[in-house]
Amino acid sequence: MFFVLALGLVGVLFIMLRPLRFVKAFSPAFAAFGSKAFASMFFCLAGVAATTLRDRINWQAAALLFGFCLACLGDVVLAIEPVLKHPERDKNYAFMMGAVPFLLAHCLNLAVLISHGKFSPWLLPLILILPALYLTLWRCGLLRFGRLAAPLLLYSLVLGAMLWAAAQTGGTLRLIALPAACLFALSDTALFLLHFGTKKKPAGAKFLWLVMFPYYLAQTLLACAVAIV
Repeated sequence: MFFVLALGLVGVLFIMLRPLRFVKAFSPAFAAFGSKAFASMFFCLAGVAATTLRDRINWQAAALLFGFCLACLGDVVLAIEPVLKHPERDKNYAFMMGAVPFLLAHCLNLAVLISHGKFSPWLLPLILILPALYLTLWRCGLLRFGRLAAPLLLYSLVLGAMLWAAAQTGGTLRLIALPAACLFALSDTALFLLHFGTKKKPAGAKFLWLVMFPYYLAQTLLACAVAIV
């Protein structure tokens, strides 16, 4: 498991330090794109490494691995935004194109967690926490989803369902899955506030800590889950 964690944490370091920015052949935009692509590759490799700790690969492990591939695709599409020919005009289109693979990945993660959980009606309100939060922020004028309101609220519902499903698991899986689900929720909430919020966006370093750091840490935890689901 140490090797799995090490691979995942290399991805975290890659996104936080963005080493490609020191390569003179890359422009800042392409250096950021490459750093994100490499960082995502490492959590995929961590998931593959976790399969070596299993006797066989069941559908749950395969689903998590496929989810990593989809998330990696989403990362690459979102990273394209700064290098678009018309970034301001096309940023919402690129955002939605990147969000679709993430939605599918989270649906796979959700199916895996549900398969390992025990239904508890007391935990059902967890599903509505994020949609209720975003609707409140929208009503308060802190978020402006515009035409993307319906798909983004659907996305938040899936994230809320992941929180609910992770809380229903037990043992070691809960210790991994519940923090991962919370980190995903934190990352996406920060991303929505930065992308659709009415307040001024924070500096790049704050974006890395609020969005990128929790996201890649969550993927590292899920990579560890491949070994035990």
